[in-house]
Amino acid sequence: MENLVNNENDIEKIENTNDKNKKDATLSHVESSLIQLKKLMTNYTDNPDTISNADDLAYWIEDFCRYMNFKEDFKPNYLKTYNRGDIIKVNLGYNIGNEESGLHYCVVLDKNNPKSSGIITVVPLTSYKGKDMHFSSVFLKDEIYNNFKEKYDMLEAEFISKVDSVLKKQSDQQKIEEALKELNFLMKMYTQMSKMKKGSVALVSQITTISKQKILDPQKKYDILSGLRLSDESLDLINEKIKQLYVK
Repeated sequence: MENLVNNENDIEKIENTNDKNKKDATLSHVESSLIQLKKLMTNYTDNPDTISNADDLAYWIEDFCRYMNFKEDFKPNYLKTYNRGDIIKVNLGYNIGNEESGLHYCVVLDKNNPKSSGIITVVPLTSYKGKDMHFSSVFLKDEIYNNFKEKYDMLEAEFISKVDSVLKKQSDQQKIEEALKELNFLMKMYTQMSKMKKGSVALVSQITTISKQKILDPQKKYDILSGLRLSDESLDLINEKIKQLYVK
């Protein structure tokens, strides 16, 4: 029995030593990485041509920390259901070389993405630069902008009609507050629409799977981009390009 107790104590000591060694190694690694990060940031900020890189990287570090802090509490079931062809706005993060980075509109590729899934596969979109496109891209013309404007025009018309009725009937404070909320939503929608470029390009070679934590809009059924999607014809063009690039 005494030998058994001694063996258990020895095992515990070994485990404690291993834990301490692992922690020490981790702390050393953390310190080394912070030194490298500071050096990189200094190099970026000392050069006018790369100072924007420092800002982009700083934004991504802040976002990444926020995502990690919220990771355990994130519940994808609280988000809306996403279907193939839906247009969403996501944070692609800080990437390398020609990889798309930052905030981007994307088109959802998943045919049946369950609400319980924490990930989703998308094709990043970019604006048409008025020059020859890479063979791996698909030109979507003005479809996304036109669909967005059509949604905006419809909601604007509904809002004007509702406000006219509210004013004529001298409605109560609650209806006035509801109208103000709708006006605020329309203003946000108009701001986003004004930043949209008319010509869109699907970067099929940059298909990527992301965490749904990175989806900025839409998260709920009535968010700004909710209901905005590509036509079946445009999805067919993307399908054909996927076959050309990845299927024999």
